Formats: sequence, structure tokens, C-alpha cells
Amino acid sequence: MNLESHIGKILRESRENKNSRAPMDYFSWGRDPRHKVDNTETLARPPKSKSRLRGVARRILIATLLRCRLDFALILLVRRKYSAFEESYRLMSDDSSRKLFAELVLMALISENNMRLSSYTHEFIKNYEAASAEILSSNDTLNVYQWVLRRVTLNHPSVAMYTTPVVLALHKEGRLYRYKKGDVCIEVSKGDTLIDAGIGWGDTTIYLAQLADAPSGGHSYAFDILEQGIAALGEQLQLNPAVKNITPILGALSDKDGEKVNISPPSPGASIVYEDTGSHALTITIDQFVKSNDIKKIDFIKMDIEGAEVPALKGAVNVIKLFKPKLAISAYHKWDDLLEIPMLINNMRSDYNYYLDCTTGFGGEAVLYCK
Repeated sequence: MNLESHIGKILRESRENKNSRAPMDYFSWGRDPRHKVDNTETLARPPKSKSRLRGVARRILIATLLRCRLDFALILLVRRKYSAFEESYRLMSDDSSRKLFAELVLMALISENNMRLSSYTHEFIKNYEAASAEILSSNDTLNVYQWVLRRVTLNHPSVAMYTTPVVLALHKEGRLYRYKKGDVCIEVSKGDTLIDAGIGWGDTTIYLAQLADAPSGGHSYAFDILEQGIAALGEQLQLNPAVKNITPILGALSDKDGEKVNISPPSPGASIVYEDTGSHALTITIDQFVKSNDIKKIDFIKMDIEGAEVPALKGAVNVIKLFKPKLAISAYHKWDDLLEIPMLINNMRSDYNYYLDCTTGFGGEAVLYCK
């Protein structure tokens, strides 16, 4: 089945199963009013028409096509904007990933109001509500940016962290930077040396480092462009004095070393920008970092760096060719990430298998897993 055919099938199934859909995502990216958050990140969409009138006309056209069930016309719109995505779609290694790939393409065209992702389930919502109740029962808080994080303690792995209900729910689901379907499992293992690109507020950094397990020699090199992110990780480490296997690095991962770049104001979605904001960072390549520090292996690379994934991967080409690390790469910050990122990795090594997961109901937090 090609991408167009798969999208047509999804359209038909979506109408048939409309009554069994999960509700719209009401909690990701600061949507849940029960939790104090301020997420200014927005989901990338395909380039819009320069004409506002054309944009309005396009939305009316799509709504009309959906109402009249003119799937063939919607497929023509998909073909016009997304025909180049076919090759990346074919790289996906299981039915679940291909289905989600097609759903994400379709959702970018018709919006979350008109469909649901298969990865966003009633079970995930149930786990979120359990995580939300657990988070709200904690009185130990940490303020980072405009967020209020609350302390929880996990048993597997044994770690305490200030976090959010979404992260805790993903842990309960076994989907926190982990892909498990059938016989396929991609995760941080004991003894792994990992690159953790994008600290955020340090909760997942602590979690992944503990999975790697210091006594077995695992180590995490954690990169962030913000001093506030490094400081938040320091607070997480104070909760976990036994965790000694994290090296924080302040810098912007890229495909060039030592360039000064502008960064946006501090937030979970801070990124490299063109305009001079008065805040800067120096770029680092993973290849040079590994070489300079005489690191003998890299087993896992996780990236969530707000649209800098492509240049950062280009700066890791030698590491990827030499070590073939497991990969967990965010693939939603740029509208064409699902096209560019799989093809880029495939050009570096042709022996990866590709899997896709998405942990929101609207397409954000899509992660490409490779092994």
C-alpha cells in the first residue's frame, strides 16, 4: 500500500469508527487548566498561501470535502503537498508506524478536529488521569520557566523527579523515549552511553541516565542551549545524589563547531533564531565532541531540540556511521521533518529499521525510533 492509498483507507475508517474515537487531546502542551504550565510552542504546519483569502478558501474547501465525503479530492490535495513523503513512508518498518505516518500527514491537512491518531487511545487518557492525580497529590514543587513541576518517585528505575503528568503517564505506558511493539523494543539499556539532546527541565534526563545505570558503566552526555535548563537538571540531581553518570554541556548541537547563534527567550521551546535576541550559544557537533573527549562508544541518541534536529544529525554523521546507535529523534518541529529526518539517517546508514510513535492527540511529540 502506498501513502495515498493508506490515507484513503484512514479517511474511510475514521468515518466508520467516529463514535469510538478518543476525545480531543485536552492535556498536552499546557491544555489542562489543573496544572500550571505555559507552553508557547506551536505545531509546524505546511507553508501557507500568501493570500489570506486563499487560506480561508482552502479551509472552506477542505471542510466541504470532508462533509461531502469526497475522499478522492482530499487525496489530490495530499498529493499536491506531500507526494515527496512517499519514500520516507516506505522506510517505516511496521504497519503501526506506516499507519501513524499516514495519519500525521492527513492530520496536517484536515486538523485534529476531524480525526484522531491511532496512538492516542482511551488507555493513554486513563493513564494520564492517574498520573494527574498522583502529581496533584504532591506538595513538593519546583518552578522552571512558567511551569510548576511536582515531585514524584518511580520504582523502575528508582528515581525521584520534578515532572509533569504527561511525562509520568508516558512512563506508566512504557513510552517515555521507548518504542515497544511486538518483538521490537528500542530503549536505553544498562551500560549504554547516550547523547541526551534537549534537557528541558531535566526529568527525562535523570530518568534515562538511571536506565543506563552508573554501576554498569552507562553514562549520559546531556546538552542544552539554556543555562536555566542546566540549572533545572541540577535541582533534579539534588533529589538523586546517587546519580553520578550525567555530564551536562551548555551549547547548541549543530553541523558546525564554534559558531555563535541567537537563541529565543528561555522556555521549554527555546530555539535557535535568526534575529539578535541578546542571548547566544556556541554550536557543538556530536562528532567533534565524541572525538575530543575520546568517547569509545555511543549507544543511544535522543533529540528534542526544537527544530535543530537535522543539523544536529548532520553533525553526528561519523558517530552514526561508526557506532549505529539506537535513535529517538523528535520529528514534528518542522512541517517536513517526517520527510527529511528518515531520509537523512538512511543516507548515513542503510541498515536501520524505522518506527514511529506520537504521544499527543494532535501530532506534536512525534518521535522517530531507529535501530
